[in-house]
Amino acid sequence: MNRSLFLLALLTAASLVQADWVIGSGRSSGMGRAGLALPGDFVYSGRTNPAMYGLAPSDFRFLVPRFSFRFDGVGLGDLQDFRSSINQGGLDSGDMAELAKKFGDDNFQFGGGVGLGIFFQGLAIDFGGDALVAGLPNAELQSWVQAGSPGAVPVDAQLDAYGLGGYEFGIGYGRRLNTPGIMDISLGARAKIVRSYYTHRYVDSAAIQSNSEGTLGSEMGGKNVLNESGLGLDLGMVASANKDRGYFLGATIENFLIPTTTFDAKTPMLANSIVRPYARMVNFGFGYITPGKFVFAADFIDALNGGDRKELRVGSEYLMGNFAFRGGYESRSGFTVGFGIGGFNMAFGGNSSGQFSYALRF
Repeated sequence: MNRSLFLLALLTAASLVQADWVIGSGRSSGMGRAGLALPGDFVYSGRTNPAMYGLAPSDFRFLVPRFSFRFDGVGLGDLQDFRSSINQGGLDSGDMAELAKKFGDDNFQFGGGVGLGIFFQGLAIDFGGDALVAGLPNAELQSWVQAGSPGAVPVDAQLDAYGLGGYEFGIGYGRRLNTPGIMDISLGARAKIVRSYYTHRYVDSAAIQSNSEGTLGSEMGGKNVLNESGLGLDLGMVASANKDRGYFLGATIENFLIPTTTFDAKTPMLANSIVRPYARMVNFGFGYITPGKFVFAADFIDALNGGDRKELRVGSEYLMGNFAFRGGYESRSGFTVGFGIGGFNMAFGGNSSGQFSYALRF
């Protein structure tokens, strides 16, 4: 087991410079985000499957705050070289030319998020906010930047940058039902109030050459940022013979009630596309906890492909005293590694801002 975790860490180490970092989250972040049917850190696992609240102890619990950072095509040091800010999904128009010159060699994303929550007697209250900027340089700009930006900017060069951000306030409740037979059933629901923000700007050859401000996309209607609010509802179920060990089977309908926060985006090819942060998805999960040191989870996300986010997630955890070592794999995002000690967790790799990252994949 120790050898397997060591090899997994080596596979991931090469990508840490541009990895997604999650600090203070639940253990699933280090297990390829698998854990839909895995009890444990109940405030975080309850956000994934509200039925988990029915398996949790009844005493008051406070969630260790989550901080997540996503870097894809850029590094943390790169972001210190310009003033771009993520503000409710917005992007400073004065930095667009600098973005094009520094990161125009390939598509890129960067962003971050926070999360808080409390739990008591099956009831949970949580808050989370995330923001993401995605840049799409066209082929002419990519070739110019990859060649070292020689001479004048090519006539057809262009960078499109999209900002997507939002927050949600959730209230969840779960209850375990003693049912006849081998396994008991836990049911749960989580209502959420959400608000989403969207922006799109671009710079063409002339703007890049003169370091001019970016131009708003036509779908913006002259507004710097578009925003929408909505109400959503998640439903969950867990079947188990024991609250904290053995086999667990889970299922959720994520966004059974879909928050109506969608935006009509204009892609660089002038085609219409819908940016949908929230979509209805049916998910299934399997979990296994030994009486000792080993934990395993496997999830099949968006089984009906209702959100175009179908994905397999698998992960495991190995305990050594108070330390927890974790590894996992997301079929759309790659390997993750993580560790935990005394209720504090950290993870690297994968897709920490998954919801918004999927929404901005044109």
